[in-house]
Amino acid sequence: MTDKATKLSSLAEAKAKLLEELRKLEEQEQAERANEAASAHASIISLLEQFSGFFSTKQRNDISGFLGGTSKPAAAKSGRSEVKPKYQLPHTGETWTGRGRTPKSFAAWEGTAAYKEWKARHPELKFPLYRE
Repeated sequence: MTDKATKLSSLAEAKAKLLEELRKLEEQEQAERANEAASAHASIISLLEQFSGFFSTKQRNDISGFLGGTSKPAAAKSGRSEVKPKYQLPHTGETWTGRGRTPKSFAAWEGTAAYKEWKARHPELKFPLYRE
């Protein structure tokens, strides 16, 4: 019986050592992820500073969605579901669901020569359809 007790005791010690090593490795991993996140943050800020003036409305909304700056949580709380865009302006990428009043940018585009050319090719549509 002492042989079994010794074996169990050595197994328990080995397990304790492995658990301590695992804890240390998890701490190292957490520290390394924090360092990587700081580096990624610096890269992202640099890219945003360089290119933020060139993003379309859709691209800005995509970025905002990653940061939690969209109204999705409010829509979920009110019991409403999010409506996907139906129309998209070709020159800005701005989108509209087709519900409610026509946005000013869409109304302004209606009066342009570009709209008239587009409308001549697509008489059955009101605005260009949204494409993901």
